[in-house]
Amino acid sequence: MAGYIFSCIITIGLPLLLCIYAVYTRRWIPFLLGVLAFTVSQLFLRLPLLGYLEKNSIDYLFFSSQHPIWYAIGLGLSAALAEEAARYAAIRYFMKQRDWLSGFLFGAGHGGIESVILVGIPIATMYLTAGDAGMPAIAGVERFFAILLHIGLSILVLQAVTRNRLLYLILAIAVHTGIDAMIGILPLFIPREYMILSVESILAIVSVSLFIWCILIKRKEVIE
Repeated sequence: MAGYIFSCIITIGLPLLLCIYAVYTRRWIPFLLGVLAFTVSQLFLRLPLLGYLEKNSIDYLFFSSQHPIWYAIGLGLSAALAEEAARYAAIRYFMKQRDWLSGFLFGAGHGGIESVILVGIPIATMYLTAGDAGMPAIAGVERFFAILLHIGLSILVLQAVTRNRLLYLILAIAVHTGIDAMIGILPLFIPREYMILSVESILAIVSVSLFIWCILIKRKEVIE
């Protein structure tokens, strides 16, 4: 029961609180653009394309089974290209508020809607239909760091736009690719009982490190 409550608080409650904060600070447009960036790039484009390939391409299925490492890297790269390109386009062409907090809330919208759709709603549905099946709190922990990662990536892309330096965008793509590819690669080499802890530890280290860099960027802007 406690695992369900904690996971629902993080996967649904936290994005809702961030949405309320975005409205309160009059930055609901960056938050909404973050939501749309994930929705369009993943739910409308990438995931349907992958679903089509899984059902209709023998070569795709063969490659995934015979070359799992390259397959994991390819999936990670496709996710990174789709989401970071959408992030960049939304910030450059549609987001007029380009301060640090707007970048933060853009990432909160991006990571928040991903959390609600991919984890929050399934967890809530599972509890309502199957009862307390012992949902571990790790789902909530993973989503917390995933949201934090999306905030960091969004501020990276914001830097690419405001400073007109694509190096920040390339860095965002590289970090995103590495994290997503790791999820598919580590299980090939790490015993199952250590896999979740290893993946979540790396995600936590990367997301916290990136967010610390974002804090330093904010302080630099304040000094200037």
